[in-house]
Amino acid sequence: MTAIKNSTHSEFIVEHLSIPESIECAIQNPFTLSLNVSQANLGSTIAHVSNVEYLRWIDCISDLHGISCGQSRQQLLAQERMWFVSRHEIDYLAEAFAGDRLGCATWFSRFGRTTLQRETLIWNRDRVVAVCRASSRWVFMDLKSRKPTRIDDTQVKSFQLLALGSAKS
Repeated sequence: MTAIKNSTHSEFIVEHLSIPESIECAIQNPFTLSLNVSQANLGSTIAHVSNVEYLRWIDCISDLHGISCGQSRQQLLAQERMWFVSRHEIDYLAEAFAGDRLGCATWFSRFGRTTLQRETLIWNRDRVVAVCRASSRWVFMDLKSRKPTRIDDTQVKSFQLLALGSAKS
């Protein structure tokens, strides 16, 4: 278990979590984190986690996964490269409230020359239900030209995309 320190993502704890068998997940060993929902995560109108907060979490989970693979946003910025989101598709499946213990997982489902498809799953660890699923397309961008650029082999290796043994059979 690793707490993220000095980070804008300090509410997350990077740890290996087993996804319950009753919750569908496409791979066996995704990158996982835990999160305890606080009052600060709730919407101002209704006392549950808002859609805006889920979107923020999806971005945080992606960033932390990148850091764990040696591809922090600061490192990419120094190389004048960055991942931009071109599409998020989010399914809100159940409400989450203050005090809930959530599990979060992310993995890549496919990649192309300049794009990655990232899947994210958030589930309630106590009620054992999926709370949110997201599929996001990320485009690798050259910050000078502001155009998509090829994902190089080093990045593919650092992300360990679709690693052998990860896919469920």
